Amino acid sequence: MKKIHFAVSALFGLACVSSAHAFENTVRAGIINVQVHSESPDFTSNGPSFLTPQPAGLVVQNATTLALGYSRRINDHLDFDFVAGIPPEHEVTGRGTLAPYGVISKVKQRAPTFFLNYNFGAPTDTFRPFVGLGLNYTQFFDAKSTAVGNIATGGPTKIDLKDSVGLAGQVGVRYQYDERWSVTATIAAAKVKSDMTATTGSIERKTTIDFRPVVYCVALGYSF
Repeated sequence: MKKIHFAVSALFGLACVSSAHAFENTVRAGIINVQVHSESPDFTSNGPSFLTPQPAGLVVQNATTLALGYSRRINDHLDFDFVAGIPPEHEVTGRGTLAPYGVISKVKQRAPTFFLNYNFGAPTDTFRPFVGLGLNYTQFFDAKSTAVGNIATGGPTKIDLKDSVGLAGQVGVRYQYDERWSVTATIAAAKVKSDMTATTGSIERKTTIDFRPVVYCVALGYSF
């Protein structure tokens, strides 16, 4: 009987240790690199064709910034994950007849993304891969034409990009090197598409940019 009591006590003790390490919340900070694979049709315009010689389009460049994240544990395999960061600024170069001008505009974006992650393995595993599916919201702001861009378009130009909402997915792995601290590496992609209008005086030039971003992130996490 004493042996049975001892075994039960030992199992109970192990269960307590395991649950003590299953913290509900994790915050993360790290580096995020946004690789943009943009596509957009040539500009359309309400002005004469000689003011928008074809082909003429845009290419959005990559950007790197500080990543911030928060995860909330649901159970041993599921967690809610929120990913954001300091808004990066993307340089935009010209394509076609606009290519010789180089960087013709710049734009910042904030892109909070929510995931529901499925974690493989057990909570006590040192390495734990996961996959996530969620929703991305991207807001563009501080869009501006450069001095060279104003020359290319024929004068001071105002740029407007519509917000985007689309599905997002990620794959990653978490390395837990003690009960509270971890390192997470992820690769994510999202559907980000925006209608753009560039206005120069009474001339409006329009296109739709499919950003097709692939996002790489490495972050340090603290659980509590």
